[in-house]
Amino acid sequence: MEWRIIINMYAKINYSPYYYLNSRHLNLLDFGLELNGKKQEEKLFKIGQNQNMLLDFVELTFNYVKWIFPKYSCDYSNHIYNQPQLFTILAMKTYLKTTYREIIEILEASDKITKFLKLTKLPHYTTIQKFFVRMSDTKLKDLNKLILFMHLIDCELAAMDGTGHTSDYADHYYAKIRGKCRKSYIKNHIAIDVDTRMILNYAANRGPKYDTQFAIASIRQLKSYAPHYILADRAYDTEPIRKCINEEVGAFDQIPLKKNAKTGHYRLNSATIFWHDVYARRMNVESVISVIKRRFNGGNYSRSTSLQNKETKLKDVLYNIYRAIQVF
Repeated sequence: MEWRIIINMYAKINYSPYYYLNSRHLNLLDFGLELNGKKQEEKLFKIGQNQNMLLDFVELTFNYVKWIFPKYSCDYSNHIYNQPQLFTILAMKTYLKTTYREIIEILEASDKITKFLKLTKLPHYTTIQKFFVRMSDTKLKDLNKLILFMHLIDCELAAMDGTGHTSDYADHYYAKIRGKCRKSYIKNHIAIDVDTRMILNYAANRGPKYDTQFAIASIRQLKSYAPHYILADRAYDTEPIRKCINEEVGAFDQIPLKKNAKTGHYRLNSATIFWHDVYARRMNVESVISVIKRRFNGGNYSRSTSLQNKETKLKDVLYNIYRAIQVF
């Protein structure tokens, strides 16, 4: 049995699942590979044992980022704090909706978290701020891929929608009556797996922007999940979007018509494949948007547009960690 000998040989090697992020096939984890003494059936990162949502969130976040971020940003850094520690503190700040100063004050009163993170000394709040500025969007995307990889998703229904994240500190009504209401915001577009409500892909850019400007790229990223149906509201009712869903992804579109269709092959045939019971589950994507805004804040308070985009993407990724604790 040569294949058994080969499997046993590889089972002794500690591979990171990061190398398999784009694969939907079985990997060495499925054949008894151990990682730090734990097998896949132990779920690697045990969730829900703290009886405290914040502690679970901190523990899972810290364990994930250790696979994505190198320990130190460069060989010449002072090596007092490592990148997984700094990212986890940043995640805590976002989760608790605090300022950079406040999260350090909270850590001063939390021996359990500082002990888990192995912090012998607390960083200055500007250290967290600078880490966020230099953190790349690519690392966030890799982190999201790892989260989805560790929780294999059988996507039958996918849903898309977009929302806006304001950058105004003042109350919207107060700003409106004072005539200083900001017209620009960050447009956050997400696609989710309806059953688990996990975010499969995301995009953020300065608004106002139409959802259709994000749609084609988002739909193409769903191809690897092979969904049966892709759900979206009537704002996505265009022939190119329906064509992309049907021809490139091989799924059925569930998009209501804006008005009676007069042109377009897929628009003309949409009434024959539209199922109201299936479309009703599109509300799950609006529920996810609501949770992101309530749990992680609907406002972005970074000064530049690029940092506000990154702040929005960070919330999408942290939502997936938060949701993984609840679902898996």
